[in-house]
Amino acid sequence: MSLLSDTVRDNPTANATVSAPPWEEGAEAPGHPHPERSQAQGRPARKPRSCLVRVLFHLIGWPVVLLIVLALLTEAVILLLLFGEHDYLDRIYPNIRIQGVDLSNHSTHSARNALNQHYATFLDHPVELRFSDQVWYPRAEELGISLNFDQAIQEAAAVGHRDTRVGNFRTIAAVWQQGMERPLTVQVDQRMMQRYLLGVAQAIERRPRNANIALNGTQVIVTPEKDGLQVLVDETLQDITVAVQALNPQPVPVRVRTRMLTPVVHDSDIAPIANELRAMLANPIVLTGPESECGGPCRWEWSPEEIARWVSLARGFTPDGHPTVSIQVDQVAIRNELVPIAKTLRREGTLPRLNWNDGQVQIFQPGLPGRGLDVTLVQSYLNEALAGGPRTLGLPFVQIPPPVNELNLSTLNLQGPVSVGVSSFRHSESYRITNIRAGANRLHGLLIPPGAEFSFNNHLGPVDASGGFVMGSAIVDHRVQQEWGGGLCQVSTTMFRAAFWAGLPVTERHEHDFRIMWYEELGEPPGLDAAIYTGVADLRFINDTGGWILIQTWVDLNRQQLFISFYGSALNRHIEMSHRIIKTLPRPSQSVTVDDPKLPRGTFRQTDWAQPGLVVEVYRDVWENGTLVRRDTFPTTFKAWPNIFVRGTGR
Repeated sequence: MSLLSDTVRDNPTANATVSAPPWEEGAEAPGHPHPERSQAQGRPARKPRSCLVRVLFHLIGWPVVLLIVLALLTEAVILLLLFGEHDYLDRIYPNIRIQGVDLSNHSTHSARNALNQHYATFLDHPVELRFSDQVWYPRAEELGISLNFDQAIQEAAAVGHRDTRVGNFRTIAAVWQQGMERPLTVQVDQRMMQRYLLGVAQAIERRPRNANIALNGTQVIVTPEKDGLQVLVDETLQDITVAVQALNPQPVPVRVRTRMLTPVVHDSDIAPIANELRAMLANPIVLTGPESECGGPCRWEWSPEEIARWVSLARGFTPDGHPTVSIQVDQVAIRNELVPIAKTLRREGTLPRLNWNDGQVQIFQPGLPGRGLDVTLVQSYLNEALAGGPRTLGLPFVQIPPPVNELNLSTLNLQGPVSVGVSSFRHSESYRITNIRAGANRLHGLLIPPGAEFSFNNHLGPVDASGGFVMGSAIVDHRVQQEWGGGLCQVSTTMFRAAFWAGLPVTERHEHDFRIMWYEELGEPPGLDAAIYTGVADLRFINDTGGWILIQTWVDLNRQQLFISFYGSALNRHIEMSHRIIKTLPRPSQSVTVDDPKLPRGTFRQTDWAQPGLVVEVYRDVWENGTLVRRDTFPTTFKAWPNIFVRGTGR
């Protein structure tokens, strides 16, 4: 309304729709007599404008007039919004603050000046470092501390400019009523802060002076110990990092620690220990065995220099206060030396296959035992060698039970279903159903350990007659060929869906080259599939649930559906799926004719009908305990499929 009022003030004729000719009010047009002049002079003349209004309302009606008035008011509101929007192109809308600093109506330049002024004291000395009677007042730039004014100002200035005009107006109205607070980010360059603290440390630290014993003939020279000081740079850095979050100067004490040195030891106590040490370090120790046991070189040797790392001197006192020194062999260090050897020689047993029987987990195929190095026995051999025993040792092996057996089955903590994948194989050929059942059987009862990566191909094994697979016809590069295991992609697709709905990270997945409609028969979006090819394309995912996962498969021949369920510990996960079709690719205009020598000459039939290609993305949001922990995108490009005709070329 203010715009309309201003217009009226600036233009007195703004409210007049049509300007009257000079002769309309009581004047006579040149060459035409006035219509009222022929009447008596005493009769009052009728006002033409009043007549015009009546005629206007008579002709177009009240509704139209009201619409015209409403249109004029709408134009006025739009002009008002446009004027306000233009006026705040380079300014921050009212009632917006950054970390409590009101930046209403500020330009980006003046907003930066306001923030610089507000935080000038903080940037000049954000912390006061103290140690004893020493004080340091570092500037923010010396500590690598900076405030990200530009980002905060950009976010504040963008309020009211990021949406449609109506959306921006709603945002501005909400900000006007409720206000808006934007955060200010504190950035810390820890390398600069560490560099400054190292300079402070030079003024504080002093090296410890160790207690020492030296022999000069029979004379024992004792140097007493003295405490040292060491600045805890990392801990002080963390204290400063926490303190600066308050955005005002804070006192921070410099952390230090003292180190006490061991007491003195006399040479009379050292002599027998020295002789024993010389014997320990005189020769290497060798661990060896037949290559057949190791699958290759089977010899490990520790030199005297390496053995010395296992040995240390333990100092103490007798009950009467006399200092003592004894040799200590670090058993943890010896065991750490044996661990990589044991890993090299270890042959793990296999996991059993399990059935989920109404909540009762049962082993239907036990795992095989493994074999490994008897680390405890080897460790005892090494201690005997250090004490003067033989220096060449043989490799003792021990049988390792399967990682999961009846004794620890309950520790798997399989509480119930985690997810299920389903797919339809309706109208599939018999060879395809046979291969689906064989593939599902290969995967039934498998266990996935916590943190392990599952490989579909590794667990599927060879695809041949030994696993119950059969050959079937397939068109490869537009030629009819016989392929082993046709239909196994039905199993990998269903496995992918089970992993998808469990929220497991998928590390390898390949889409099909062409769109297969039966993968969408149960309402699934295009692209929720996974193709495998032995030795080339695999399906892999990681068990990140923190517990074991049991795989169970079912082939429902009546409904012609495949089910793969994951069982494990209870998860507070929620999975959301969506998809978007990016682009549709046109059907090929040229058909393809494939020669089949197994069909009699003269045979000609269409086997495939042209289908358009598709570029699609499937999205997955994984929520855990109410928090979005992962967002995945699974892209798929389906090629366009031509009309395919098979022509017999046989006899």
